[in-house]
Amino acid sequence: MGKKNTSRRAPRKKKFVEKKRVSILKKTTVIDGTDMEFLSNFVTGFGKIVPARLSGANAKQQRQIKRAVRRARNMGMLK
Repeated sequence: MGKKNTSRRAPRKKKFVEKKRVSILKKTTVIDGTDMEFLSNFVTGFGKIVPARLSGANAKQQRQIKRAVRRARNMGMLK
């Protein structure tokens, strides 16, 4: 028979290693609500807006993306 684990300590978890964000956007990028090719980079196949941690946008840019995608949806230019 094998040895029993008599240790009461839980196994150690691996520490989270934060990855450096890679931004598609530049600081001076103007987000236009009518540019469908550009906005389609920030929308999934199901039509959801991609979160900032995946798109690499900062908070201000993410708000602009959100606003532009919602306006494009209302105009019927996006899913």
